[in-house]
Amino acid sequence: MGEIKLQINPKNRPAVPAVNWQQARVLEMQEEYAAAFDTSLVNTIEEMRAAYNEERKMWNTGGPVMAETVDFDVPYEGDKVPVRLLRPVKAEKLPVIFFMHGGGFVEGNNDTHSMAQRKLAAYSGCVVIGIDYSLAPEIKYPRAIKECVAVCHYVSEHADEYGIDPEKIGFAGDSGGANMAMGVCMCLRDEGFDVSKIKGNILYYGGYGLMSSISSYQHGGKWDGMSEADLSSPSCYIAPDVNRFDCPYFHIYANDLTHDVPPCFLVAAELDPLRDDSKLLYEILTNNGIQAEYHEYKGALHAFIHYSKVMDDAEDALRRGAHFFAHNCGLDPRNE
Repeated sequence: MGEIKLQINPKNRPAVPAVNWQQARVLEMQEEYAAAFDTSLVNTIEEMRAAYNEERKMWNTGGPVMAETVDFDVPYEGDKVPVRLLRPVKAEKLPVIFFMHGGGFVEGNNDTHSMAQRKLAAYSGCVVIGIDYSLAPEIKYPRAIKECVAVCHYVSEHADEYGIDPEKIGFAGDSGGANMAMGVCMCLRDEGFDVSKIKGNILYYGGYGLMSSISSYQHGGKWDGMSEADLSSPSCYIAPDVNRFDCPYFHIYANDLTHDVPPCFLVAAELDPLRDDSKLLYEILTNNGIQAEYHEYKGALHAFIHYSKVMDDAEDALRRGAHFFAHNCGLDPRNE
């Protein structure tokens, strides 16, 4: 059966989203900040990534200071995967959260998601390891998934060296990174990994396989980078001769979600076209007796956790996610 194409009439979407006042301020700031650099000359993937990196700089300044920050490489199939270890406090052995950044599988890195990573570390009291996986379109699924799996194995095998507890691990990500976090978990499970070691997944507004939904018809546009064209980014992540329904570590609903799924903390934004993906995943997990929490933030847009400098909702979502994981590790979560 051929792949189903999502067709959305932009006339059915609001011209201006009914955002809350803090999200509105973010949109104003984004417009002001974007004027500091010219995006009209962006014609290539490299230029697009450079513009995204520049736009994210201001949002990632300040924030929690780590007791230790270490950049290192993990070997993988004759190549290497850059990673960043963030340790919030000096301790010999801490649980670890592996973080996969968003960016539609084509952009983003540990710098563009530094604030979110550091706040997860600070609020949980756990190590966070950000993974700079290979990006599309240069690479295709499942390479990035396999790289993240390799990082998990490598760090666990060198637990003493990196001061982490290999019996208490978790995964986190936003947008495409949330999809990858679930994909990595399913891949590990299928490889025979002891899923009881995975104490929680922290998933911010991910897409998990819905091709059409109420939210996808209602929301998204140029204001949040979630237009129909933007939502087509998986087309360059999946090889053109491969059906996405045959990619279980991308099409999460294609997996058996009735057993051995770690506890999941799911965040959605009310005005996000991917909102219903999180809703459906939550319903599936809870119906199957899997521990899960779902939090939907009213008047918020996709990618809102980037804006914790302005949005209380972003701060709340990061804190709640960190506390969810810490509680599941038997820790008293930190509040600062």
